[in-house]
Parts: sequence; C-alpha cells; structure tokens
Amino acid sequence: YVSELGLHVIPFPPELPLSPIFNLGSGKLLVPRVEYVNIIQSENSPFKGTIEIINYQGEAYSFLRESSLVFRSPSPDSISIQKAPAKAKPSNKAVVWSKRNSLEEPKTHSTNTVLMVAPVGFRTNPETAVDNQFMKNLPNTNDEIENMALKEFSVFHRKLTDAGVHCVVYSSERFHDTPDAVFPNNWFSTHPTSEINGEYTVVFYPMKTTSRRAERRRIIISDLQEIYPREISFTHWEHCDFPHFLESTGVLIMDRINRIAYATLSERCYEKIAQRWAQRLNYEIVLFHATDVHGRPIYHTNVMMSVGTSVAVVCLESVADPKEREYLETKLRKSHAIIDISRKQMDDFCGN
Repeated sequence: YVSELGLHVIPFPPELPLSPIFNLGSGKLLVPRVEYVNIIQSENSPFKGTIEIINYQGEAYSFLRESSLVFRSPSPDSISIQKAPAKAKPSNKAVVWSKRNSLEEPKTHSTNTVLMVAPVGFRTNPETAVDNQFMKNLPNTNDEIENMALKEFSVFHRKLTDAGVHCVVYSSERFHDTPDAVFPNNWFSTHPTSEINGEYTVVFYPMKTTSRRAERRRIIISDLQEIYPREISFTHWEHCDFPHFLESTGVLIMDRINRIAYATLSERCYEKIAQRWAQRLNYEIVLFHATDVHGRPIYHTNVMMSVGTSVAVVCLESVADPKEREYLETKLRKSHAIIDISRKQMDDFCGN
C-alpha cells in the first residue's frame, strides 16, 4: 500500500528489535541502533541524508520513545527518493468534506467522507468493559490484538477509498492510553447545512470513562473547527456533582432525512441530555429501554439497531416493554423497511 502511494520501502528483518525511527526533517534521522544505520544506508538504499544514533532510554527521550510523529517534512534538496510507480486512483473521486451538502443540495442520509482513527494501542479496555457485555476476552497478547486490528483497519481503509469515499485519517499513540480511540464517533458528530438549515455544525459529547475523554485530542478538534464554524458541546455534564453522559452516535441512531433520533437509555445515554440534544438540533427523539438475553441494559444503541436510507435493522426482541417496542416499530415503518434480528444475531453484531 505504501509503495502504491509512490514511496520507497526499506524493509527491516523480523529478528531486528523494533524501535522507533524519528524524521527530524532536512534529511536527518535519529535511530537507536547501529544495525538500523547499516540497513538504511545500504548500497541499494535511496536514502541520501544523515543519521545519528541516539539512546532513547534516557529521561530526555522518554516522550520520544513512544512517539511516531513526523516533526517536519524532509527538504527535497537534502534527500533523494526514487518513487515507485503509483497505481491509478479510483475514477469516482470523492468530494472533500468541506464542500458537500450546501443548502441547495437535497438532504442525504449517507456521507461521502469519513474520519478514521488508526487503532494504535488497541486492546481490551477494563474501564469500558464494566458495562459493555459485547466485549470478549481473547487469549492473544495486546501486541497481537493491536496488529490484527491494524490489518483490518488497513483493509477497510482501502475498500472505502476504492469506493470513492474520502477518508480523513488520524492516529493516536500508545502513550495516550486510549485503547478505544478507533471509535471516534462516540465523542463527536458532524452536521451539514442541509441537515440543520444553518451553519456546518460539530457537536461534542460527554463520555463516561476517563480514557475515552482523552480521545478528544486538540489536533482533531482544531481540524473539525476549521470546517464546522458552529460548535455545540455537552461535555460539561462530565463535571457535574452527579455526572451523566451521552456518547454521540454510539447511543443516538439518527435518521438524518426525517430528523428522528433513536436511543436506548443506559449509563451512557442520559435521558435529559438526549432531550436537550434534540431541542438544540431540532430532532424528534425516540427513547426506549433495550436489554440483552440476561436482562442487562445495552450500553450503546448502535449494537441493536441501525438506520439506512430506506432500510432499518433492529432487534425488537431486545425491547421488553410492549408499548416501547410497538412505538419504536411504528416510527421506523413510516419511512423504512424493517429487518428484525434476534438477540443472537445482535450478539454477532448484525445490528451494528
């Protein structure tokens, strides 16, 4: 994949201990081992810059040791790379996110642009596992789990871009200690002008756990604020005497065309915040209770239902109250064909 982007790849042998290499720009690299120098400056290598060996174990490099940030781009005059021929780009180009859905355009439910966060540091999160009964313990090590997630992420990213979807990609670092950062949809949502009849809007949400709040990194927020001039935040609910939460599109399943949001109440979806959200964004809110086979509240609505342009997938069996279930089904049928799944299918993520 990297080669297809036009970059030259210098492979390291698997037996070589893995340590970060830092690009300081102007063709200068910092490396931790002499073996790295021998490989990077080998006879067939395209790298023509300078390399300095630094011991990362000291206190001065304690931050760098777990960072993969590129500080600045290398100068074209100081480094010469023979680019590999790149494959042709998909013909159906995606429109950049700042240009779509003006007031003159028709309302759409689906998007042509997504924000993705690479699952660096992905692992089981004991904080969120408390009320997430869908989380499974694997026999693999954390490094193995992270590696599997990164491979899946790469394949998914390729499929989206091949289909013409514009992907805005970020990455966390292990030292951030945000194992769930791959799910950024839980802490913000975006709304084009055609949806809210006003300015481009970004909404920030209160998160239940400390590790998930740390996912709100300044670089991502700043980029969102450049595109979305109107900002609504409910994060102050995290700091109340009795904190409450509303974890964005994890708990709010939006029918953006008909302006209806569906939400199952849980520790991560507080009724009062959901109602205030609906008032601020001019949505109708449909609230109900959903449980798993053991009677435990479902932590996020998006594991038991999803709403598409014309089809809705929902586990009606998980809504025990007959009146709530009838009302939910009635609202959905007014605009969507319903695919009703069982709790077993929900456990296999058919509703997500």
